[in-house]
Amino acid sequence: MTDWLVQIMHSMGYVGIFLLLVLARVVPPVPAETVIPLAGIGAATGEFHLLGIAIAGGLGSLAGQLVWYLPSRLWTPERLKLFLKRYGHWLTIRPKQVERATRWFQKRGGIAVLLVQPLPGLRTLISIPAGACRMPVWRYSLASATGSILWTLLLAWSGYMMSTWPGIHTLVGYVTVGLVVVLVGIYLFRLFQHFRAAREEALRLPTECGPSGAS
Repeated sequence: MTDWLVQIMHSMGYVGIFLLLVLARVVPPVPAETVIPLAGIGAATGEFHLLGIAIAGGLGSLAGQLVWYLPSRLWTPERLKLFLKRYGHWLTIRPKQVERATRWFQKRGGIAVLLVQPLPGLRTLISIPAGACRMPVWRYSLASATGSILWTLLLAWSGYMMSTWPGIHTLVGYVTVGLVVVLVGIYLFRLFQHFRAAREEALRLPTECGPSGAS
């Protein structure tokens, strides 16, 4: 599972790290938390530098999160709610989740964007209320990039420190496969819950002609 990740980083260097983090933020089953430690292992061999990994990964994370932030900022609240109602379940994002994240964002402001960067799911979700609340692009980018670079640096350092462990590549491979299985399983479970709830709601709807409609 890790072979293609390592191959991309070997062939494309820091650009590969950047692109993998963009992909990880847009397509959640790509596990960023294993991509960066692998790059950290490469830093132990002299292929990369920890600071270079942190910057490339942090900026890639920011670019991926802007994919969620910009539509939320450019669309009207009504259009955003309609989009989430129609298609949010495919993105595992429900309007109620966005409402809760919005309330939390309104209390914490830009610091919320910085603090949630180590938390998968929340770092993507927080981008939506940040855009909908018209947080300035430069402020959002600064908070997101700062948090992402610091988190990426920590992950890269952990890979660097584990580089001497015997069989570390095999271990990271197992962890990567496990993360993908868990993430895909959670995604399918949420879809199942959504469609089951939609079906139950449809069954509860009154018929077009009830008893009062009988002549």
